[in-house]
Amino acid sequence: MRNILDFGAVGDGVTLNTGAIQAAIDAGGAVYIPAGVFVTGTLHLKSGGGLYLDHGAVLKASHRRADYNAVDYCPQNRAYEQESMVGTHLISAVEQEDVFIAGFGTVDGESNFWVNGNHMDRHGDFYAMPPLESNRPGQMIFFAECKNVRIQDVRLKKAPFWHLFFHGCENVQVRGLSIMGERRQWTNDGIDIDCCKNVTVSDCIIDTGDDAITLRANSAPLLHSDGICENVVIENCVLTSYLDYGIRMGVGDGLIRNCMISNIVIKDSLNGIGISCRYGPEGNGVSVENIKLQNLTVEAHNAFEMRMSASDSHPPFTEHRYMKDIDFDTVNVYCDRGSYLIGFDNSTVSSVSFRNMRMYFRGEDTENGRYRCNWIDVRDKKAAFYIRRAGDVVFENVTFEHAEGSDFVCDIMSESCEKVQLIRTNAVHKSL
Repeated sequence: MRNILDFGAVGDGVTLNTGAIQAAIDAGGAVYIPAGVFVTGTLHLKSGGGLYLDHGAVLKASHRRADYNAVDYCPQNRAYEQESMVGTHLISAVEQEDVFIAGFGTVDGESNFWVNGNHMDRHGDFYAMPPLESNRPGQMIFFAECKNVRIQDVRLKKAPFWHLFFHGCENVQVRGLSIMGERRQWTNDGIDIDCCKNVTVSDCIIDTGDDAITLRANSAPLLHSDGICENVVIENCVLTSYLDYGIRMGVGDGLIRNCMISNIVIKDSLNGIGISCRYGPEGNGVSVENIKLQNLTVEAHNAFEMRMSASDSHPPFTEHRYMKDIDFDTVNVYCDRGSYLIGFDNSTVSSVSFRNMRMYFRGEDTENGRYRCNWIDVRDKKAAFYIRRAGDVVFENVTFEHAEGSDFVCDIMSESCEKVQLIRTNAVHKSL
């Protein structure tokens, strides 16, 4: 294991160490980062090696744009002007194999330098997107089309954009991470898994402003991807997304399938589980199939948001898309807003089940400071669960409980649905 001190690194929290650390990486194999605060710009991991951060070791993001990669350093990289992200990364690996980041140290993205009190959201005490000229970095840790990746036990904190991004990767293991982002900040997702195959995420604690974990199928920047995100297991995690989703699925125009999500606690979040096959009016959207979710506790303003397109004002899908075989089993929900499942033109929603579930509805706190309600064009907000244009939806052994002050007039409302079954379920159902 190569010690970065032997290559001239200085852990005083001031000295720029990019060259010294990169020299250790280029020498091959595992790189040891001892206790100390090591300021650095972009580091490029190489096949057959990685970083081991010891107790007390901190990789701290430089504040200078010049210390980071160029936007065009690889074909898979992108900048997103609409989100004021300039496409730079703190740690990057592109088309590498057998790479790792492990240990008990910390990777600190220094988000408060780029996204701070000078850039507040007009809706409240939240950070807005900073101006593009602020040079906000992109994904703090970026793996593109890599194979055999292991991220274990390290702490990730205050990424200015997403903390950990896997794009078009295969055979990925993530275990034991602590990810702590700024709760008032948008676009600081915890873990984003996009067009990846054979991924496990376990034993992580994630607390962010934006989505804690996402599954995506956006292959556009990739060179070798078939656009499928599949065979993903997420288990034994505690998740908080203060301004968005604990777990979100969608984005892109490919396919998300064969995923198991189990033993998850989502707490103090705006939304629990979100599936949206198309977020904007453009693009084909994704299809989603064979998703199993079991042993969940969801404490959020609303628990489930599942819809084919994010707004009824969007045009129809240009190619048929679907959401099918989505199964929830053994779920406890504590919320104050209703959930929904909504189909759309040129798409199909079918075979969605909720089994062994208890939904407890508090009275809504109208003074809460969260950004939005997310009841986008749901016509009747008096239903605890609203379903439209879906087929073969099953509620089995489900209990709806309402606290005093909860003003829902029915538990389940279905509209233009082919079949909604209630089996051993304590619910008031209204069909339109």
